[in-house]
Amino acid sequence: MYGFIAILLSLTLFIVLAFRGYDLMLSAIGCSCVMFLLSGQDPLTGLTEYYLPGLAGFIRDYLLLFLFSALLGRLMGDGGSAKRIALSISRIICKSRKDQQFFSMLLVAALYFVLCYVGITGFVVVFTVLPIARDLFQRTNTPWRLYCCGGAQSIAATFLVGSLQAGNVYAIDVCGTTLTASPLLSLIATAVFQAVFLLLLRMTARKVEREGEGFLPSGEGILAAEVDTGLSEDRLPSLPLSLLPAVTVVFLAAGLGLPVVPVLCLGCLLTIVTCWSNLRPILKTSLARGVMSSAGPVLGVAATYAIGVVIRSMEGFSYFEVLLGMLPDLAQGCGLGLLSSFIMASVIAPIPAFGGQMLDSFTAAGLSAEAAHRMMTITTFTSIAPHNAGISNAAAVLKLPYSKCLRLYLFFTYIPGICALAAACAAVALGIVH
Repeated sequence: MYGFIAILLSLTLFIVLAFRGYDLMLSAIGCSCVMFLLSGQDPLTGLTEYYLPGLAGFIRDYLLLFLFSALLGRLMGDGGSAKRIALSISRIICKSRKDQQFFSMLLVAALYFVLCYVGITGFVVVFTVLPIARDLFQRTNTPWRLYCCGGAQSIAATFLVGSLQAGNVYAIDVCGTTLTASPLLSLIATAVFQAVFLLLLRMTARKVEREGEGFLPSGEGILAAEVDTGLSEDRLPSLPLSLLPAVTVVFLAAGLGLPVVPVLCLGCLLTIVTCWSNLRPILKTSLARGVMSSAGPVLGVAATYAIGVVIRSMEGFSYFEVLLGMLPDLAQGCGLGLLSSFIMASVIAPIPAFGGQMLDSFTAAGLSAEAAHRMMTITTFTSIAPHNAGISNAAAVLKLPYSKCLRLYLFFTYIPGICALAAACAAVALGIVH
């Protein structure tokens, strides 16, 4: 029982520290030390035997995935291909003279989905979309705080079959499947998520219109900030050239099932070739910035993954297993996925940390390894929690109060996420998916 209480108190401390903006790795190490102390173990020994090996093991296994996805995002941004894609989608969406606020919000969501789907982390996407969204929101008098609605699409991009988001990649290692595992279940969950998301987006746009809220006052901070608008439009590569690396990456990894890391590396090389005139003078700088932008996310996720390693080593973890064991097998797998995603505030870390237990529960419920893979990714929406590093990063970049960002992230993620999970469970229960 002491071990169980130690886990609960330590995780509460971790969530509070992360929520208050303390460094994620320091919070994770401090939380682990408290856990060891409360359970009667030497903290230094515990860190050496469990936490640090878990941290190092995650970096060993997944550093290259983070590195090349960050490099791809940076090269697409600096080379102008990301801006070309964003401007093209912007023009399609904003042709309508009506509902301009709704379509402005939809643009941000669409850009987040496309860029996250090809494996670019949300930490990078927020910088890519920001300058285009700022100009558009100001022109259409859309409240700047509603930029935050787009963040939910990083979850939807993980749901969809073929996604190069890291959560979908990690599930391959656990389940022995492919990026295209259980396409029907993926499409059901994604369709429900997006339908509910669009309904909430429409409701929000109408409410804003009724109340007469505009770009200001929430846009005051971003107006005063210096925002890198990137290359001028006449220097951007054409749309086909801009899309070529992303389409190639998705086709090779999802369509042909080739390993993701070499495919992302190829995507980086293709981006350099297609954007050579823009990247040639700044290539060394762009590559260095891409490497640096991968360091924070991989260390943050590794830090939270290592907490999972520590929790699994504690005697008190058996109490969680007993409590979850009272549920039906399908609910056990979903419950562990929801709980671990919330605790770690990560779409990524729970799958390598607890994926084995989730797989056992899902297969015991009669699901195939492919369906279990997909259910793991569908449960990750609770990762958008108060201590999620992505929310604090977005708040800082967008020059918005953290509380405003948090409310919007939770609203546009949890409601569609719950509906998508319910639809997926219903599909399993009805025998539509096995």
